Amino acid sequence: MNASKPAVDDVMQTLTGHVVIKGFGSGQALVTQIPINFAAALAGVSSIIPGKRGVIQDRHHELFQKNIKGKVLVFPACIGSTFTGMVLMQLMYKKEAPAAMITQNADPLLVSGAILADVWFKCGIPVVEYKAEDLYGNIHTGDMVEVNGDTGEIKIFKIF
Repeated sequence: MNASKPAVDDVMQTLTGHVVIKGFGSGQALVTQIPINFAAALAGVSSIIPGKRGVIQDRHHELFQKNIKGKVLVFPACIGSTFTGMVLMQLMYKKEAPAAMITQNADPLLVSGAILADVWFKCGIPVVEYKAEDLYGNIHTGDMVEVNGDTGEIKIFKIF
């Protein structure tokens, strides 16, 4: 899901990360500094309801009740089950996934779902790894972000 391009007079900053999965995605940033357990957060009973599949259901996470669909999800890492990849793949297949993901640690649990969605269903999303600590000083929830998974370029638009 691509959001409209921000206006020319918006302030833009560019970061460059490591390409993990190619593609292009843009949308509003949804940022957390807490690792996400995707299996616990998105595999509950409500995940069978269309429109609710992308809503974080982990009551212990700061993103509880936030919908990740169409967002650029910014987070440090995933934690938890080996089922994580399948949860993410299902979100992509059902078109309820983030537009892109920026993470500080793109481990195999996280990446497997996006790769399988791309290979099997042609519906993967870009994943860029950006390890530097300034990530959270540069991207905030609500910023418009473009992620170029071909180059690793992350454009951040501060809209006033």
